[in-house]
Amino acid sequence: MVEAKRFKNVLVAVDDSDLGQLALVNAIHQAQEDDAQLSIVSFLEPDQLNTFEALDKDKVENAQNKVKNDLKQFQAQAEQAGLSAVQPIYAEGEPGEMLVKHIISDSGADLVVMGAHSKQGVRKYFGSQSKYVANNADVTVMIVR
Repeated sequence: MVEAKRFKNVLVAVDDSDLGQLALVNAIHQAQEDDAQLSIVSFLEPDQLNTFEALDKDKVENAQNKVKNDLKQFQAQAEQAGLSAVQPIYAEGEPGEMLVKHIISDSGADLVVMGAHSKQGVRKYFGSQSKYVANNADVTVMIVR
């Protein structure tokens, strides 16, 4: 009989979309079940700012602060659920590539939880971030929808 794997460090990629929140809830549950550390990463993605906004220091700072404030709320949600080992991670760039090339190994994650797609309603690469991670990560990936 095959036994379920117990994870030591769950990494969840979260934004303020419904699927991002569902990913967070699932990651919190898994971390509780396995008595694991939870790392929460939120991204400032390149396409969140248009060209003119990206050149405006105040607009960039405001966008960065929004992601960082959201991250604090996600951390508080996990801590209110009873998790004590919660690590927030702020990142900038393409989420899939950053997760696979840096964040998974840097955080020591052995499970990545993420939504099937990001909050961007009409994206050129709809769903490609989770697909990229699922196809390229060296750890278990849970995609929620």
